[in-house]
Amino acid sequence: MRPLHHRTATLGAAAGLLTAAVLLPVPSAAAATVEDSVFAGYDVVAAPGSPPRLYPLHVSGARAAKVVVSAGVNPMTDPEGTGGGFPKGYVVRGNGCERPAAYPGVFVCDGLTNDQPDVVVPADAADATLHWGFAVLPAGGDLTAAVKEARGAGSLPASGRHGTGRITVKSRAHALLNTVGFDVPAVPEGGTARQQLRVHANDAGRLTLRFDNAEGQLLADASPLRFGKFTTGPGAACETNGKELPDSVPNLVCELPEGDHVIGYELTSAKGRYAQKLQAHTRYDIYDRAVWDTSDVKQVSAPFTAQGRTVLPFHGLHARDAAGKLWEYSGTRKAAAPLRPAQAVGTGWQTYSAVTSLSPYTQGQFTSNGVGPSAATRGLGDVVARDKDGVLWYYDRRTGRGADTYAKRVRVGAGWNAYDRITGAGDLDGDKLADLVARDKAGVLWLYPGTGSQTTGSRFKARVRIGGGWQAYDRLAGGADLTGDGRADLLARDTAGVLWLYPGTGKAAAPFGKRVRVGGGWAGYDQLVVTGDLTDDGKADFVARDRSGVLWLHSGTNAPRTRIGGGWNGYNLLF
Repeated sequence: MRPLHHRTATLGAAAGLLTAAVLLPVPSAAAATVEDSVFAGYDVVAAPGSPPRLYPLHVSGARAAKVVVSAGVNPMTDPEGTGGGFPKGYVVRGNGCERPAAYPGVFVCDGLTNDQPDVVVPADAADATLHWGFAVLPAGGDLTAAVKEARGAGSLPASGRHGTGRITVKSRAHALLNTVGFDVPAVPEGGTARQQLRVHANDAGRLTLRFDNAEGQLLADASPLRFGKFTTGPGAACETNGKELPDSVPNLVCELPEGDHVIGYELTSAKGRYAQKLQAHTRYDIYDRAVWDTSDVKQVSAPFTAQGRTVLPFHGLHARDAAGKLWEYSGTRKAAAPLRPAQAVGTGWQTYSAVTSLSPYTQGQFTSNGVGPSAATRGLGDVVARDKDGVLWYYDRRTGRGADTYAKRVRVGAGWNAYDRITGAGDLDGDKLADLVARDKAGVLWLYPGTGSQTTGSRFKARVRIGGGWQAYDRLAGGADLTGDGRADLLARDTAGVLWLYPGTGKAAAPFGKRVRVGGGWAGYDQLVVTGDLTDDGKADFVARDRSGVLWLHSGTNAPRTRIGGGWNGYNLLF
């Protein structure tokens, strides 16, 4: 396999750019003089918006005192310089070279420096071919003779003292004639699938292949797919880079001649992995002189599936410390260690006398910009917080973390000091929007159905009376389905330490069915949070903190508790 040709964007190296002038005999270093200097022209393919230069490469010998460059739209075969200069819209820059007024399109450059004229191709340029020639001007030499030599260099015998170059401008429309078709069948769990690219190379160029996760899906810590066993047709030269995917490293890079090509490869999956949808991303670059990230032709396949276990959303937990700093614990989907290390979300939360998530903090769908669908309609753990003046504030949850966790708060309204308990309840009325319950000081529990609004402060509908007698409970926790019937339920602990389950009905008029006794002995806990599924078994869990600061995981109402860890008494609120 031949090595890949490096398509330079700076033309600062001679590799791949020299013409036949490179093949001239090179003088020995000991005998190098100005008269022995060897220069070479070169041809480039330039993109719209790029600035190809108009200056020969110094191959060997001493540098000349001066180099004359002539540029124009005609080949450099006319010593009189017909067609000198560039079309309208092309910006020619001397970059330190002189531009004699008597010679249109001519530059006189100091051969001892890096003065190099260039021309900026218009961003909307059509296909065009531009030409330039050069000639060495010795110290004390005749400028007129050197100009004629540069203008006619294309008709003179090959020499390292003069030569030509060509700039082939290929428009964006031209670049888009290079296309890629994708055959991307699903990859079976623990098996191998063969995929292929069908490339129509209208121009010779470089193809790059990589993979990324498709948008709008839940992601888990899946074992990577293996990339290998690629095949190509005649004339293609390919190398593999990344052997796993998805990754930021391209998996395959190919130099392709003009024509149609089929490039095949295998993707191999491990057993027991999570399912995910991926897409193949290609870039095709036909330019030697390009504009980064805007000149390549980018194409993306339809999503394909790497088969495996269904990805269930992970859930997590929030905690507020005594200084008012809010911390986020993302879930791991592992029962033995269900929470990742804490990450700071924000400060100033000590100003609130009540804070609750409307539904469990839940993983959002993957999006490249980190902001997913509406939290109110996706159950991503929107938060409400009541300040000390009784004003309730609404925080829309985003899918990002840290400073991007919540959008700017929205004022819901005043008067919420009438309630001594405010608890997120999940979707109690069956409309797929998160709701809120609040207990007044007379022991009456009220339902505030969510509206799903993201643009105004009207985040809840008019309250609905659930019933009286709720002063018997000192802890309320809800937001998720604990019974497996698809409806949000509520946990309530009475003052005797007995825990009760109120199954959801899905009806706003009577959102809870008859309570069910879970068991006694719950007085030893001072925090109780329904978290959603922490153990990846498809069932909602809840956590409870005992008075020594140990946090316990309860996988369902009848399962034995599991110790998460100590030190949680550093927080004055969990939700």
